[in-house]
Amino acid sequence: METTTQEIGPKEEMIQKVRAAIQDRATWFALLFEEFSRELPEEKVIELSRKAIHRFGLLKAQKDPEPFRAKDWVLRHKAKGSADIFDSDIEYDEAQAIQKMKFCALVEAWKALGLSKERIELFCDIAMEGDRGRADGHEGIRMELQETIAKGCEFCKLIILQE
Repeated sequence: METTTQEIGPKEEMIQKVRAAIQDRATWFALLFEEFSRELPEEKVIELSRKAIHRFGLLKAQKDPEPFRAKDWVLRHKAKGSADIFDSDIEYDEAQAIQKMKFCALVEAWKALGLSKERIELFCDIAMEGDRGRADGHEGIRMELQETIAKGCEFCKLIILQE
């Protein structure tokens, strides 16, 4: 039996639409990367991709309210609906916050393109430059990435530390 939009409800419909948009962007990135790699040494494409996405994270940090603490990272993730999109579990205290994302539309898109496990891991790590940049944009915040779906883990685990 096929599920219709009305049966899944407005929240699920929104989640599916946002995931589809993220998958489109992941596909754009993969195709841009491949085309640029045909013209430039791949190491240069990796370097420039990391730099650009890190800059995106720095821009994102500028939009965060000050003071910005580790727990604010995950609370904003939840408040803006991203926790639903990435099927996230969050926990926090005054010293750190943990974000476990159990779904990744980026990885799903890259798998659908038939990319190798190694390529998916690389693209995932490049994409994480956004979170690294966001952390770098805040004094006293450090982000560690311990596990990723791209590496075959059950979830991506970000630990945001208040230093």
